[in-house]
Amino acid sequence: MLPAAEVEEPVFAPLVVCEVAEGEAGPEVASQAAPIRITRGAVVIELAHDAPAARIAEIAHALEVHPC
Repeated sequence: MLPAAEVEEPVFAPLVVCEVAEGEAGPEVASQAAPIRITRGAVVIELAHDAPAARIAEIAHALEVHPC
């Protein structure tokens, strides 16, 4: 398990809540969604399309960490 990024202050994200109008179609979902691809130099990591955002963030953070 990768360590989570440490921050000094709380981090907030905006949330927008609204009612869905009747008859309004939701987003289209592909039957075979493409994988999420993270590329860093010669390293390519592919994750399932439904990978949790926290896991994607952990991997992106780990790719930025420089070894000693």
